Amino acid sequence: MQPPPESSAFDPDASAAADHPPPAGVGAGVFHIIFESSSEAIALTRVRDGAIVQVNREWESMTGYRREEVVGRTALALGHWLHPEQRTSIFGDLKPGGRVMDVDVSLVMKDGSPRVVRLNATMLMEAGDAYILIYLRDVTADLLAREALRSGELALAHANTAMNRQVKLHELTESVAQVGHWVNYPGDKTVYLSPGLAQIAGLEQEAVVTMDMLWSRVFPEDLAALHQARHRMDGEVVEFRSSGPGGRTLWARSRMHRQVVDGRVLADFGVVQEFTHEREARDSLQKQFDFIHKITSRAPGMLFEFQRLPNGRFSFPFVSDAVRQFFGVTAEQARTDSRRLMSRIHPQDVNQVLDTTLHATQTMRPWQCEFRAQVPGAPLRWLLGTSIPEKLADGTVLFTGSITDITSQKLALEKLQESEERFRSLSSLSSDWYWEQDAELRFTRIDGNGANTDRLAPQSSIGRTRWDSGGQGVTPSQWRAHMKALEARQTFQDFEMQRVLSNGQLMWISISGAPVFDSQGRFCGYRGTGRDISSRKAAESEIERLAFFDALTGLPNRRMLLDRLGQALLSSHRSGQHGGLLFIDLDNFKVLNDTLGHHMGDLLLKQVAQRLQECVRSVDTVARLGGDEFVVMLEELHTDAGIAATEAEAVAKKVLHTLNKQFALGNHNMHSSPSIGVAMFCGHAEGIEELLKRADLAMYQAKNAGRNTVRFFDPAMQLAASARAEMEVDLRKALQEEQLVLYYQPVVTANGAITGVEALVRWMHPAKGMVSPGEFIPLAEQTGLILPLGQWVLEAACAQLVAWSAAPHTQRLSVAVNVSARQFRHPDFSTHILDLLRTSGANPYRLKLELTESLLLTDFEEAVLKMSELRSIGVSFSLDDFGTGYSSLAYLKRLPLDQLKIDQSFVRDVLTDPNDAAIARTILSLAKSMDLGVVAEGVETEGQRDFLLAAGCQAFQGFLFGRPVPVEQLQLRPL
Repeated sequence: MQPPPESSAFDPDASAAADHPPPAGVGAGVFHIIFESSSEAIALTRVRDGAIVQVNREWESMTGYRREEVVGRTALALGHWLHPEQRTSIFGDLKPGGRVMDVDVSLVMKDGSPRVVRLNATMLMEAGDAYILIYLRDVTADLLAREALRSGELALAHANTAMNRQVKLHELTESVAQVGHWVNYPGDKTVYLSPGLAQIAGLEQEAVVTMDMLWSRVFPEDLAALHQARHRMDGEVVEFRSSGPGGRTLWARSRMHRQVVDGRVLADFGVVQEFTHEREARDSLQKQFDFIHKITSRAPGMLFEFQRLPNGRFSFPFVSDAVRQFFGVTAEQARTDSRRLMSRIHPQDVNQVLDTTLHATQTMRPWQCEFRAQVPGAPLRWLLGTSIPEKLADGTVLFTGSITDITSQKLALEKLQESEERFRSLSSLSSDWYWEQDAELRFTRIDGNGANTDRLAPQSSIGRTRWDSGGQGVTPSQWRAHMKALEARQTFQDFEMQRVLSNGQLMWISISGAPVFDSQGRFCGYRGTGRDISSRKAAESEIERLAFFDALTGLPNRRMLLDRLGQALLSSHRSGQHGGLLFIDLDNFKVLNDTLGHHMGDLLLKQVAQRLQECVRSVDTVARLGGDEFVVMLEELHTDAGIAATEAEAVAKKVLHTLNKQFALGNHNMHSSPSIGVAMFCGHAEGIEELLKRADLAMYQAKNAGRNTVRFFDPAMQLAASARAEMEVDLRKALQEEQLVLYYQPVVTANGAITGVEALVRWMHPAKGMVSPGEFIPLAEQTGLILPLGQWVLEAACAQLVAWSAAPHTQRLSVAVNVSARQFRHPDFSTHILDLLRTSGANPYRLKLELTESLLLTDFEEAVLKMSELRSIGVSFSLDDFGTGYSSLAYLKRLPLDQLKIDQSFVRDVLTDPNDAAIARTILSLAKSMDLGVVAEGVETEGQRDFLLAAGCQAFQGFLFGRPVPVEQLQLRPL
C-alpha cells in the first residue's frame, strides 16, 4: 500500500471538520490563535499530493524555515526526513481518525543539523480530502541529558581513582609545559597558586599569597600592563619579564579571566606560562633575520626563494629588497602575488624562463637563465638568474638563488663581438695568425688565415704551452732563453720553431708576442702573431747545405768542420774538458773504384757516413774532407787527459768495429777497413790546422802499422792508452781468478778498544805485485767493472762478519764498506744488499756503508729512499770524507745517517792550521747537535788524537792505531 502524500501545513479555515465540530461559542479565530500559540510545533499536510498546507510559529522556530518557504512543497523535497524510510513505517497504515503516538524520529533542520523530535499525528478528513495533523516536540536535549546522566553515573565510579592521577598529571603537565594558574575569589585578598605557578614565580613554599607577592619579581616597567590586564579580565595575552635565579631575566605570558554566572562573580583566575627559551630563540632568530636582511639588502643582486608546488603553481617565499630595483615591485608584492614579478619579464623571454625552471625541477640540477626585464619608465635590463633546487618532503621544489644585473656585461659583450668580427675579417685576409695565452702560458685562442688551413691544425695546441704542443727545431738552451724572457714578461720577436702538420710534415714558423696586463697591473698572459717561414727556411737550408755540407753524403764539409773545430777549441778552453780528432781513411778504396766503378765507390761512402753517425753522440761532429777521408770530432771528454784519451780510444775502436762489417753494394757484398789517427786537444794552443795535421800523421802511423788499426799522435798517450787497456784485461781476469783481497784498518775508541774495521780492497797482481787502488779503482769506474768489484767487496765483508759472529770477542765488531757512486745509483742496489744479507746470514746491524758527499748530490730523493730502506733493517750509513764536498746542511739533516767521518786532510794539520782545527771542531759540534757519531780519519800522532779527544771526538782511525792489514794480521782485543 502506497503511503499518503505527506503534508505539514494547517489551514485554520478548514479546521472545523465534520467529524469534530467546534464547541458551541468557540469560533475559528480562537482555533487559529491556539494553533499559532501552541508550544509544540504543528504542521498540516495534504495526503493526496503530500504538500505542506500550514505550519505554526513554533514549527518555524524549531526547523528554521519560514512559512512561505515550505507551504505548497513536500517534506521530501525539503530533505526534512533524515531517514525517509521512517515515514513509510509511520504513516503507511494510517487511516482517517487514526493516530500516531510518541514516535521519536530524526528530522533535518534548515541549517542541515539533525534533531530528534517526538511525533504525534492524526488523520483528518475535510471536504473529501485527507490531511495529517502532525505535532512535533524537540527531545534532543532530553535524550542527551539522559545519556549524559548515564555516562556521569558510570564515570562517577571512576572519578575518585582518576582524580589523583589527573591531579598528578596536571602538575606534571604544568612542570613540563612551564605553565601554572592562580585563582582569586570575591572578597578574598589571597591568591591560590598551582604548583606550576609557584615554581615559575619562585614561591615553591607558598601556595597561598597576595597578588603583590605574586608580582613582586616582575620588572617595574612591565607592571602597568599586568595591572591593566587584571582590571580588564578579558583574556588578552600580556607578556612580562621577571627576575629569576642568579639574576636571569625570565619571560612569561598570561591570560586573565573572570568567571561570572547569572551576573554573579564566582572567581578571577589567570594562566601563566614561562617562555624564556622561546623568547630567547625568537630574539636570536630575529637578530638572524635582521642580519640576513642587512646582508641581502647590501648584496649586489637580488636574493630569492622560489617554490614550485606539485600542482604546478609557484610563489616567492622570500625576495630581497633589490626586487624593487630589478622588477619595480616591492618584496611584499612579490611574495603575495608572484604574477606581478613575472609580468615584468620580457614577453619573448617568459617561455625560456619557464622552460628552464621546469627542466631544473625535473632534473634537480642548478637553474641558470639570462633574460630581460622591463620596468615602466626605465630602460630594458639584462638579468642573470642562478639557483639551486631542493626537493621538499611534500614534493615542492624550492629554489634558492640570486639574480644579478648583467646589462653592462651584455653591452660590453656586444661591442666585443663587433670588435671580434672586425678582427676576424682582417685576420682572414692575412697570411699570419693571431694567438693568445693565459697566465699559465697555455694557448687559449688561435685565429687567422693560417688557423683555417690544414697546414696548422691549431686546436691540438689549445690548453697547452708552446713547449708542450709538439714544437721542434729548438735546442734546450733556446727553450731556456725563451722561457726566461717569458718569466721576465718581456716582449719577444721572431722566435723560430717547427710544428708538425696534420699530414706529418714539418713547418717552420716565426712567433712574436707581448705580455698582457689587467688594469691593476696583474699579468694575464701573452698574445701575438705567428707566420709561416717554411719557404724562407728551406731556401736558407739549401744555401747552407751547398756551402757547408758534402753533396754526396750530406755530412759537414771541410769548411763546416773547420768552423765547428774552432768553436770546440774555445769551448774546451773555457770548460777544461778535452776533445779528440779522429782522422779516418778507408783502406784500399782506390781498388774498389777501379774495379767496380765510381758509382759503387759513392755508394760505399754514403754507407760509411751513415755508420759513422751511428757511432757518435749528438754533440760530436762527423765530416767528410773529400775522397775517402772522414773526420770525427769528439767534444766534452773528461778533464783528465788520460781518461779523455781512453774515451777517445773507445770511440775509435767502435768505429773500427763498425766499418769492418760487411757492406751491401747493390749485388756485391764488400768488406772494407779503416786506418784511424787520433789527436787529442784541450784549449786552443795547437790551432786548427795543427790538429788536423797531427791527426793526419797519426792516421799514417796506423797505415804503417799494417792498416785497420788506431794510433794516437802522442806516443806517450798511446802508451798510456795501451797500458789502460792492458790493465782492464788484467782486472777482469783478477775478478775471475780471485786476485783481490780485503785489508782491514781498525776503528778504535778513546781508550784504544777496537769497535770495528774499514774494509779496503787490494789487488795482488801475479806479475806486477801489489797494484795501488788509486790506479785500478778509477779504471773500474770508467769501464763499469766497479759493479762486480763492489759486489765482491760486499760479499767478502759479509762473509767476514759471519766468521766473526762465532767468537764472543769479535761478534760485536762492525765492518765499514765504501760504496762507489755508480754502484749506489744502480737501480737494484738495495735489492742486492738485501739478498746478500739474507743469503750470507750476516748481521745487518754490523754492516756499515760509507758514502761520499758528491755521491748524494744527484738524485737526492732516490738516495734518501734507498738509505731509508736499508736502514730500516739495521744497516748503518757513514758520510765519508765529510767537509770536502758541497752538500748543504738542509740536505744533510734529511739524510738517514748514523756517522760522519772527518777527512784526513783536516786531521793532518789540525795542530798547525787554525782553519783545519776550526773545521774539525765545527764538524764535531754539528754531529753532536744532529746526534751523529764521528770518526776521525788519518790520525797519525798522539797530539792529533789528544786534540780531537779534547774537542769531543770518541772514535779514531789511522796509522797511530794500525795500518790496513789482511785479516790474519789484524790484532783484535776483546772490548
